[in-house]
Amino acid sequence: MDEVAKRFRLAIRKYNMYRAPEAEARIATRKGNTFYVVFDGTYCETCGLYDWIDDLKYVLEETGLRAEIVKLHEPEGPTGSRRIAAFRVVEGESQHKY
Repeated sequence: MDEVAKRFRLAIRKYNMYRAPEAEARIATRKGNTFYVVFDGTYCETCGLYDWIDDLKYVLEETGLRAEIVKLHEPEGPTGSRRIAAFRVVEGESQHKY
């Protein structure tokens, strides 16, 4: 497993540690520098549904990765809870480290 994948998996673990069960993320697949992440949960919609997805970008920065959301697939209908976001890791390390 390469360093980018290790850091991405670490970020997913950190994300889930603080956000599950309201929102839980898992890597579905990877194509090059793009990771497809499935988000599922009850979410706190008053907090802003997309904030749950954006939060992973900040957790990735904590692990030294810079990423951008390049695609978002949402369920059809009001009852779906699963979303799939594509995060592309961009060159250069994040300057945001704790």
